[in-house]
Amino acid sequence: MKKAISNFAHIQPFVQEYAETITDVLELYVTIIDEKCIRIGGTGPHAESIGRPIPYGSFFRQVLANGKPGFIHDIVSKSACQNCDTSVCCQERATMGFPISKQGQTVGVIGVIAFTIEQKERLERNSAKFLTFLSHMSSLLESKLLMLDDQWRLQNQVQEVLETVNQTYALGSMIGRDKNFIQLLQKAQQVAISNSTILIQGESGTGKDLLAKAIHEESGRKNQPFVVVNCPSIPETLLESELFGYEAGAFTGAHKSGKKGKFELANKGTIFLDEIGDLPLVLQPKLLRVIQERSIERIAGIHPLPIDVRIIAATNRDLEKMVCEGKFREDLYYRLNVIPLTIPPLRFRSVDIPLYIDYFLDKFMKTLQKGTLKIDEPLRRWLMNYHWPGNVRQLEHVIEYLVNIAQEAVLTLQELPSNLMTDEGQVGLEIGLEQQLAECEKQLLRTYIPPGATLADKKQVAKRLKISLATLYRKLEKYQLQ
Repeated sequence: MKKAISNFAHIQPFVQEYAETITDVLELYVTIIDEKCIRIGGTGPHAESIGRPIPYGSFFRQVLANGKPGFIHDIVSKSACQNCDTSVCCQERATMGFPISKQGQTVGVIGVIAFTIEQKERLERNSAKFLTFLSHMSSLLESKLLMLDDQWRLQNQVQEVLETVNQTYALGSMIGRDKNFIQLLQKAQQVAISNSTILIQGESGTGKDLLAKAIHEESGRKNQPFVVVNCPSIPETLLESELFGYEAGAFTGAHKSGKKGKFELANKGTIFLDEIGDLPLVLQPKLLRVIQERSIERIAGIHPLPIDVRIIAATNRDLEKMVCEGKFREDLYYRLNVIPLTIPPLRFRSVDIPLYIDYFLDKFMKTLQKGTLKIDEPLRRWLMNYHWPGNVRQLEHVIEYLVNIAQEAVLTLQELPSNLMTDEGQVGLEIGLEQQLAECEKQLLRTYIPPGATLADKKQVAKRLKISLATLYRKLEKYQLQ
């Protein structure tokens, strides 16, 4: 494990804010040094020397060495400053230093300095009060350092777990240890080097956007643009101009110099067409032509513009079914589905859930500065057994919620969002094995068979679950899911 941070290097902006605050309160200039005698915060004349060592033989080096606060009323006449490298040209009139400790060890010094007669008189007149104030500031900095140490240790513990768990695999920001999920990530990494079009399918919240970004970062286009188009978020009347751009004067309100579309902006890079199943039918032929001809035409444009773009599309909808229903062009579907990648839902890879729980817990403890938190066993068991209809995104949001509202060091079931703590959510903690299995079966069927499912849909589900259609109907009747 890496050594815990023992200095201020990673909180320098925070330290500088402290220095400026102390100056505002005491109306004296401030300097803060670390255990290596490097000035990491400063105001007034000392602001220009942040990042450089303080002079040898200086008073603050003595405070750092003996770990005791000190006060020099008259620098010129005091022997404490006679060995300082800058004693001949020093403009300071009086100074006070207070050690910063961490678990009994001196790791820095807060210094306040008077450069004028008025500042010197104020420092002398209020020396006792100022020492008390610096003591409080020193304690606050110690707390910050201790919290940083805890975060550092936890980060390394999580990293060690990720490195030692068998078959844990990572691609970009996606990690997993489920066999099928690992195979998906390995396949994505393998095809990343090509320029072929990719279609990513999966339920909402499974990370289709993260996989697209990871593929781009693994490709030869990683230093070129990665342009995201969220098809449902753009009004249908604007989608064509957003995708392909327009020439000057193309329509009322058009920019006088025209506008580049997303495809032009992605030239030499990757364009990610998210939720491609929501692309209006009227635009599908134009997208098909772009894929076939590798060129685009702006609205009101005369000449086609060649483009070099890798296309990655994603959807949470069943495009094959949409093709059969006439809601998606068959030729476009096959043009997009050159390399199909399907992300399995989280409920089908429960082995990954504890990995994500610990990953997100560590992430939000650091970003929300909550210190060290733990999840008790009943809550962890609940999180493991929940069916997660919103997949990894929902799990992430639940962990973020838990860390936000945490008041104790151990998170429990009582902190769960109220919308999750329904009778259905609690049932797994209160009933026997037979009932728990029945609830799991009920939830599984509910997931596979949405309301309004057709006979063809049910036949496909029965085949996937490796049961007869008659058995499927009996179970649907048993759980009142008809």
